[in-house]
Amino acid sequence: MKTIFLIGGFGFIGSNLLDFIDNNLSNIYDVIVFDKFQKHRSGHKFKCVKKVYSGDFSDETNLSNVFEENNIDYVLHFLSSTTPITSNNALYDIESNLIPTIKLLNIMQKYNVKDIVYLSSGGAIYGNFQKKKHSEGDAVYPKSSYGIVKLATEKYLLSYSELYGFNSLILRLSNPYGKYHYNDRQGIINIAIRKAINEQTFNIWGDGKGLKDYIYINDVCDIIFRLIKEGVKTNVLNIASGSLHSVNEIANSIKKIVPSFKVEYTSSSFVDIPSFELDITLLKCTIGEYNYTTFEEGMEETFEWEKQEKINN
Repeated sequence: MKTIFLIGGFGFIGSNLLDFIDNNLSNIYDVIVFDKFQKHRSGHKFKCVKKVYSGDFSDETNLSNVFEENNIDYVLHFLSSTTPITSNNALYDIESNLIPTIKLLNIMQKYNVKDIVYLSSGGAIYGNFQKKKHSEGDAVYPKSSYGIVKLATEKYLLSYSELYGFNSLILRLSNPYGKYHYNDRQGIINIAIRKAINEQTFNIWGDGKGLKDYIYINDVCDIIFRLIKEGVKTNVLNIASGSLHSVNEIANSIKKIVPSFKVEYTSSSFVDIPSFELDITLLKCTIGEYNYTTFEEGMEETFEWEKQEKINN
């Protein structure tokens, strides 16, 4: 058995990774979770989780204890204290995300743990630079403090690979959606469906015509573990479905299920990237062709999960 140290384990993507391991890889991986919470907010207990460490990511002692008490094979760093829309305090972003991550890398070096997978961002990294598709070697123009800190973290990961032999796999993810989503500030598909179910009005920034890539969360998890199976290697990879949709299209698909769903258009935020497409050529070269969950199927699964959550709560 290999041991994964999952930072941000009870967040949206972390929760889905745990669920994916339980259902597909329980004979391969044990997981140690680090999160600010001691247990998952739903009360669900994931079988693959052997220990939970709760606390502040910026507390170096908390992180050191994990490596002192366990033999770690892989670090999956999926924690962020901010989102693009909430990253209006650059100093807080640096102190709560960038500096703790550098401390994490130093601890990993001390305990000779060299394999790390870091969840970066697609839209926030590339910014508004006008290009049909963004590939990993393109110039980047992050607009938000969130994106700037993500980019700085990428650079430090690549530096540690050069200096200390780390295997740093950096994933620039598009827009994931699906179950275990509780955030009310990031994740437009889940938020829109939740608004519809709760008979609330959904606000659309701008004209809603911008096209972005959306990827179902189960595909994200599957792709991540395919990459780990290939061996964690220093690389920057776009993770996306190659399927573009506008917010208007998302709203219209929800209206087919909830005809009373209401939307209002409002002025766009400075940090919002209205349109972007990720070039996934390198991903295809790495894992081969992939059979993605269709947008229609993903929307249906997400709607059913959100509906069940409302019933349960």
